[in-house]
Amino acid sequence: MNNNYMRDDEIIKFWKSGLSKYQVAEMYRREYNQRVKIVRYDRRHRYERFMTKYEALAYVEKIILKYIKGD
Repeated sequence: MNNNYMRDDEIIKFWKSGLSKYQVAEMYRREYNQRVKIVRYDRRHRYERFMTKYEALAYVEKIILKYIKGD
């Protein structure tokens, strides 16, 4: 699937603007699932999975931790 949803620098920007990691993860999950919903209309991608809130939080935490460490 095409990776057009929220980029890492956008995640950091929202987090630094004062949103909690939970709020950023919810925004990321909503955007991801909207794109998946559109992609699922194609027969080839009909079994594409939606993202859970725990998967979104894990991804956002990984990005924030990488930013804090300075990698």
